[in-house]
Amino acid sequence: MTRLMPALLALLSFTGCTLIDQKTFAPSPEAKAQPAPQPPVVIDPRTPLVTIDYTVPSPDYTELLHYAVRAAESRDANVQYDVISVLKDTSEVATSQERATGVMRAIMRDRVPATRIHLGLRTDPTLAASQVRVYVR
Repeated sequence: MTRLMPALLALLSFTGCTLIDQKTFAPSPEAKAQPAPQPPVVIDPRTPLVTIDYTVPSPDYTELLHYAVRAAESRDANVQYDVISVLKDTSEVATSQERATGVMRAIMRDRVPATRIHLGLRTDPTLAASQVRVYVR
C-alpha cells in the first residue's frame, strides 16, 4: 500500500488539469480585439499671433495684423512668421492659398522680408469656416 501511495497521489494531483491542444492557445470567440482610441487631431499646438476667420467673405484684418507684427518685431527683429491657411476640406484650396498670400503681402507691407514668412496649408474638418493663422517662431 505504501508503494501505491505515491502513484495514487500523483494521479489525484492531475485531476484538475486538462490536456493541451489547439483550443488552449486560441482566443475565445467572445474576445474581440478592440480598436485603439484615436488621439485628437492637433493642427498646431502653438497659439497664433493672429487668427483671421473667414465667416464673412472679406474680413478687415489689416490694422490688427499691423499692430501684431509691429509688436512681434519689437521683441525680436529676426522673428519668423508661419502663415497657415486652415480649411475644412480640400474643396477650397485655391481660395485658401490666395487668402494666405494676401496675409503674407500685408506682413511684407510692414517691411518684413519674404524670406522670414513661410506659407502653409492644412485641413481641419472641425472648422465652421476657413481661417488664416499667423504664428511666430
